[in-house]
Amino acid sequence: MKDGAHESLNEQLARLSRDVVPPEKLWPAIVREITRKPRRALPMALAAAAASACLATALTWVVLHGRPAATSRGPATAGIAASFEEPRDPGYLAARAALQQTFRERLALLDPGTRTQIEASLAVIRRARDDIRRALAASPESPVLEQLLESTWHDEFDLYDDVVRATQPTLART
Repeated sequence: MKDGAHESLNEQLARLSRDVVPPEKLWPAIVREITRKPRRALPMALAAAAASACLATALTWVVLHGRPAATSRGPATAGIAASFEEPRDPGYLAARAALQQTFRERLALLDPGTRTQIEASLAVIRRARDDIRRALAASPESPVLEQLLESTWHDEFDLYDDVVRATQPTLART
C-alpha cells in the first residue's frame, strides 16, 4: 500500500465514500460567493469620479474667475498690455499639474491607436489656443476671441476629464 503523502489526488478521491451528502445550504452559499461582485470597486470608482469632477470644476472656476473681465478695464488699466496667458495663481497651477499628471497616467492605459487620436486632438486644441492668443494680441478688446480662448481651456480640461473617466472602470477592476 502507498503512503498517503505519495498518493495522487485521484487515488485519494477514489477511496472516499460516495454516500456522503453535502449540507443543503452548501450549494446556494457557493453560488452566492461565485456571483457576488466585489464591493470595494464601486465606491472607489465613485470616489475617483467625484474627485475628477471636483478638480475639473475647480479648474474651470479658476479659469473663469482668474482674470478680470474685459468690461472691468478702465482708464487706469488702458496703458497696461492685456495678458491672454493662463492664470498664474498657485492653486490653479497645482490643480492643473495634478490633472495633467493623472491624464498622462491614464492615457498610458489606453491602446496605442486611441492614445494617438487623443494626443492629436490635444495638439489641435493647443494650436487653436495659440492661434486665438495671436489674434487677441492684434485685437485685445474682442469678446468673441476671449470666449474662444476660454472655450479652448474648457476643451482641454474636458479632454483630460474624459480620459480620466473612461479609464476609471479599468482601474476599478484591478
